[in-house]
Amino acid sequence: MVRGHAMLPYDHPEIDAAVEQACRELELDLVHAGSVHAWLTEPESDWPTCCDRGCEPCVATLADAARRAKGILEAVRGKAVPSTER
Repeated sequence: MVRGHAMLPYDHPEIDAAVEQACRELELDLVHAGSVHAWLTEPESDWPTCCDRGCEPCVATLADAARRAKGILEAVRGKAVPSTER
C-alpha cells in the first residue's frame, strides 16, 4: 500500500482499513487501493475526471472509493460507520 499521508490526520492502519473497506463496498479490486490512497493526499479539485473512453477502472470509480474512504474515516472518529452496502 502507498504510504505518506502527511495531509491526513489519521493513523496508517485507519487509512488502510478505510481504503480497503471502500474498495470492497464499491467492488473495486484491492489492486487499485494504492491509487485510492494516493488520491486521499490530494485536494479533490486536483483529481482527474472521467475521459469517457471506457477505462477500467474509471477514475470516477477511484474517486468514489476515495470519497467513501474519507467518509469512513470521518465516521470512525464518531464511532459509527455507515455502510453503503445494500
